[in-house]
Amino acid sequence: MPERDPLSVKYDGVVRDLMLRAARASASRQGVQAWIASPRPEFRARDRGGRTAHERAFTRAAYYLIWRVPINNKVPQVWSLKLTWGSDEDRRASANQRLARPVVVRLFPRGQARPGAARWVGTDRQSLPGHRIDD
Repeated sequence: MPERDPLSVKYDGVVRDLMLRAARASASRQGVQAWIASPRPEFRARDRGGRTAHERAFTRAAYYLIWRVPINNKVPQVWSLKLTWGSDEDRRASANQRLARPVVVRLFPRGQARPGAARWVGTDRQSLPGHRIDD
């Protein structure tokens, strides 16, 4: 298995705490909000999805915990993860001269049917292997 990138590994502790909060909030079908700070220059070099390197690292750490850790431990995956990022207008300056963007984290019990989930199947909006936005 390939090595994890060091920046996403740095987010592991924060992500673990955030996922515990999101799991508790999922009982009432709520999400939890976090602010992901990035150095200002990263906002000039975002990926095609509009994310900075720190935002991508946070995303990788979150999906690693929810998806890869259960696979590595040979246990069933319990949760499905949804991240909803705020817009550029939602950014705030932090004390250390970084800009932070909000993200709402929601967890769903894996396999829970969501109305309309299949509406993208067979359309050009369906997610397929090889259609990554950060390539």
